[in-house]
Order: sequence, then structure tokens, then C-alpha cells
Amino acid sequence: MGKENIKNIRSRYTLRGFVFGLLLYLFVLVGSFSVLEYTELRFNVLNAYTVFPMLWLVTAVPFVSGLIGYLIAGNFAKIIKKQKKHLKYEANRSKEVLQFVDNLRKDNFDSALHLNLKNDILATSLLRLRDYLIQSKKDVEQRRIEEEQRNWVTRGLAHFGELLRKESDNLEDLSYNIIRYLVDYMKINQAGFYLLNTLSKNEKYFELTACVAFDRKKFTDKRINWEEGLIGRCALEKQTIYLTDVPNDYLNITSGLGEANPRSILIVPLKTNDEVYGVLEMASFKPFDDYEIEFVEKTAESIALTIQSVQNTIRTTKLLKETQNQAERMSQQEEELRQNLEEMQATQEESDRREVEMKGILEAIDHAAISSEFEVDGTLINVNQNFLRTFRYNPEEIEGQNIKIFFFKEDVAELDQILTDLRNGHNFKGRVKRRTKMGDEIYLLTTYTPVIDHEGEIIKILSLENDITEQVDMEEELKRSKDELGIMLEEAKKEVTEQFKEIEAVKIRNEKTLEGALDAIITTNKDGIVEFFNLAAEKLWGYDRNEVLGEHVSMLFSEETAKNDEFISAFVSNEKEKIIGERREAPIKNKVGSEEPVLFLLSEAKVGEDHSYTAFIQNVEVELF
Repeated sequence: MGKENIKNIRSRYTLRGFVFGLLLYLFVLVGSFSVLEYTELRFNVLNAYTVFPMLWLVTAVPFVSGLIGYLIAGNFAKIIKKQKKHLKYEANRSKEVLQFVDNLRKDNFDSALHLNLKNDILATSLLRLRDYLIQSKKDVEQRRIEEEQRNWVTRGLAHFGELLRKESDNLEDLSYNIIRYLVDYMKINQAGFYLLNTLSKNEKYFELTACVAFDRKKFTDKRINWEEGLIGRCALEKQTIYLTDVPNDYLNITSGLGEANPRSILIVPLKTNDEVYGVLEMASFKPFDDYEIEFVEKTAESIALTIQSVQNTIRTTKLLKETQNQAERMSQQEEELRQNLEEMQATQEESDRREVEMKGILEAIDHAAISSEFEVDGTLINVNQNFLRTFRYNPEEIEGQNIKIFFFKEDVAELDQILTDLRNGHNFKGRVKRRTKMGDEIYLLTTYTPVIDHEGEIIKILSLENDITEQVDMEEELKRSKDELGIMLEEAKKEVTEQFKEIEAVKIRNEKTLEGALDAIITTNKDGIVEFFNLAAEKLWGYDRNEVLGEHVSMLFSEETAKNDEFISAFVSNEKEKIIGERREAPIKNKVGSEEPVLFLLSEAKVGEDHSYTAFIQNVEVELF
């Protein structure tokens, strides 16, 4: 409020106070005049003051009331001035608040609020609102970034899952495809795929199966032993290693512009169920964010599962192939043994035939020219020329001799028993070992017949003999051959028995191995009847194996799939040629009737005329989180 306005107010209120006091004075004065009418005094102002001395005080009332009006106007002017100042402050405050709010609305959080913040609740609230909006904007931005990161991770894992569904049985191709995808998707500069090689029981090492840098595929013969360097440390500790302070000589990234040292190194173990299958190593000129590290760790677990699946498939296929080869070898050996047995049986039949012929020859020799006559005590009476020729004696040398001279000492007791039997009237026919003049050993097929006179007395013994030394030698040879043949036949039978036991053991071991496989495995014969259905297959289809074994394999697929799908149609048909050795994706029908997509790999086994088909089935769903 201006000074002129304050003076006008004071003048106006002073005048009003003075007029009010003056009117009051006049009113009192007029009243005193009315009272003077009833007195004897003259009617004038002086007498009024005389009669009423208080009029002197009343006379001062206009001045007092004017002073009071002046003072009241001053206080009122001050109040108006203060109020106007307050209104101006409030107007400025409102303007600044509106400007501040407008800046907040426009996301301009840097504007200042020039107010007394100590006692101004609104200003304090606005500043708190600004801080809240700043924090909210930061939170929204952080959530947006986190959402983008989650979407990036989810999108990457989805694409990565599609890549793994198209997995190859070649681990080098699979590792390169994985590394190529990670380098492109994460926009990093270089990456290496180290696969753990455990083919040797005494040695474990990492082999660099794939390396990608600046759109170039590198095949580098690089081997890192177990527990060696950062790769070995990562596998041993089974923890991710992230380096931002990279030594200058650790790794160089080469491009067309030259060589440079990376700013960050990320080394992640490929592990599942606490078992390491390999290591990923990545190098970049920029640091890796936490969500990128999390993405690589999640993909590493999926990669480990895929490697485990591929290795199991390779091992199972190799085991099945070895089993098939072993079965074929066993079949060939069995056929060879059967042929050997047939040949041995033919040889034995030939030996028996020759033995029969030999017996016929020996019977024909019963009447040969080797003959002699001797007393019942063995004293020679007469011998023929064949006798002398056989024993190489002259006639005078054996005249009056006992036949004991033609026996070895150890055979004399046997001769005595023969002579005793002859004296008792018994004939003797048999093979006898004799001794020539030179001491040689010969064998004779001998027939001793007592010659009885009309009185029943034995007058002599007639001996008819044939030299069968060669036949005996042949018999001994045949006996040895027969014994050897019998031993060979027995050994062959034992070998066949052991081979059948080994085949059965291999079959049982293979069935147990296939039973514990993570992949579903079913085996059918050439007619499509299910002969093997492992635990993983039970879980996948929902059937108990007793419900499937002995049934046709078509029960595991819908009619539409069996009719329209090329792979399944060939698999369930007895007429069509099966698709062997190719991984195909096809739907199956579980017990509740719903269809699920799976990956099929079919193999064939041939043993003679028998055929069997084994299907390896993997669920195509990949667990991303």
C-alpha cells in the first residue's frame, strides 16, 4: 500500500473521529441547553459551562476521538499493509508453486523452489513430491530396463531353445552353432567352446572344439589339461569367473585394424546336476552386464543338458552298434562251430564206419594161415610157416618149446588163466599181445579151441591167429583221434555254451543300460511288436510296460500321425522301408490321448534273418528357467 493511501486513510479516520466527537459534544451541549431552560440563568454557552463543568471534558472529546480515529487508522493501515504484503507473498508463492508443479508435470525435476522450507508444509510436500517423482521415474526407468533385459533374456533363451532342438549328433557342429549364436546375439568379440574329453580313464582334458571371432570360424588345435589355467579352475570350482582387469598377455582380439586386449573375460562352466561337461570362454571390449551373465549361465545349463543328451545318444548308438556287431560275430562263430561240429560228426561217422570195416576184416582173418597146436600145458606140438615167419623163428628153435616164450613176462599170468579156461573146456577168442624172437611187440587176433576126443578128453589146443598189429596200431590211432575228437567236441560245446552265456549277459547288460537311459527307448521286431519299453518311455507315454509289451507299436501314435507322417507311417508299417539313422520330429499320443512333439532316431539290428528296430525318443521341450 502506498504512502498516499495510508495518509488518506489516516486523514479520513481522523476526520471521522473528530466529527463523531464534535457531534457528541454538540449533543451534550444541546442537552445542557435544555437543562438551562429550567434554571434562572441566561441561556448561553458560558452559563452551560458554569452549570456543567464536565462540558470542558466533553469539549476535548472531538480531539480525543479524532486522535483515536488517527490511531485506529494507523493500526488499520498497518494491518492492510501487512495483509497486502501477505497476499503478494501468497501470490508469488502460488505462482512459484504452479511453475514448480508445471515443471514436475513436464518431468523437469531440476527446477528450484525458493520458499521458506522450514515452516512451509506445502513447499516441503512439493519437494517430497518431486523426490518421489524422481524416484518413481528412476524406478520406472529401472523397471523398463529390467523388463527389456528380461525380454532380451527370454527372447534369447527361446531362440536358443530352438537352436538346441535342431541339435546334431556331431558335437563339433553343435558347439560351433552355439558359439556362433552367442557371439551374434550378445554382440561380443570372441568366444571359445571347450568340451571336456573323458575318453581316457586316466586323463581328463578340455578340447577347444569351436572358436569364433569377428565373423571368422577358427579351428585351433588347443588342449587344456584338467585344473590348468582359468578354464580348469572354472571347471574345478564349478563357478562362473568374470574378469575386468585382464592381463595384457592373456588374450588378443585380432581384426583388420590390428590387435587389442579385451576389457572383460567371462568364463562359465557347462554343468548340470553338479557335473561339468565343458566351459564357455567369452571376450569383449565392453563389460558384461549382470543380466548378460545370468543369460549365459542359463544357456550354459541348457547346453550341458544337450551335451549330456547327445553324448548319451552317441554312447547308446555306439553300444547298440557294438552289440549288433558282437551279435553278428557270435552268429558267425555259432555258424562256424555248427559247421565244425557237422564236420567232426562226419569224421566220427567215418571212423565208426572204418572200425566196422576193420572188425569185418578181423573176422575174415580168423581163418588166416597163422596157426599152431599145443598141449594143454602150453607145449608146442606144431606150427605153420606163417607162424614161424610172424615170430621170426626157425622150426628147430621152437621144437618142444612152450608158448610162454612168445609172451612177455607181465602177460604170463594172463596166459595161465587162458590155459586154465581151455583145460576146463572153454574156448578163447581175443586179442593177445605177443613177443617175437627179436623182442618186438605184436598183436594177434587169437582163437584157442580145445580139441576133444570121443571120450571127452582134451588132447590138444588148436590156435588160429591173425596178425592185427597194424590194425591195433590203427585202432590206437583211431582211439586217440576219437578221444581228441571227443575233447574237441566237448571244448566246442563249452565254448558255444560260454558264448551263449556271454551273449545273454551282453543282452541283459545292454537292456539294463538302455533301461537307465534318460531318453525313451523302444524296440520292435520286424512285425512291429514291441519287445522293449524302458522306464523313460513309461514316463513319456504314461503306459506301464506290461500294457505295451507284445502289442503293435501303432498304439503309441494317433491314426492321423500313422497315416500322414512319413517317418511314423514307415515305422508302424510292416510293408514300408524304415527311415534309419535320421533324427526326425514327430508327435506321439500318450495314454490320456493328448499329443506331444518328440525327436525320433531309429536304428536297425540284423542277426541272420531276424530284424529288430530300436527307436531313441527325446522330448523337444527345453527348460529355459
